[in-house]
Amino acid sequence: MCCDIKNLMEINKISHKAGDLVILEAMNRMNAAAGPEDLVFRIGGDEFALLTDSTDQGYAESAAGKLRSDNGRPVRFEELEIPLNLHIGIAGLENKTVRYNELFTSLHTAIRDSKEP
Repeated sequence: MCCDIKNLMEINKISHKAGDLVILEAMNRMNAAAGPEDLVFRIGGDEFALLTDSTDQGYAESAAGKLRSDNGRPVRFEELEIPLNLHIGIAGLENKTVRYNELFTSLHTAIRDSKEP
């Protein structure tokens, strides 16, 4: 599963500290949606991935659903409440041996596809 923070550039215009808080909260939300054996990591400025060895599409959909249910829940920064929304995409990898370029391409494709209407 891949996530991209919506409007992070606009949040950073408020303050880079606000942007950092939003990034941390996105990671916290992904960790909360992840299973105990899953890996969650940041792959770019506002992009994150959750990797699992599960081949069950329902497992990924369930984790994505948890994240989607939190979309719009704000992050508090000073006296502001900044809504945090994530684009969420799911990608599957067929091979047991994962090459970085295949993983990276797959993650970015899933993020891009999640942004399409």
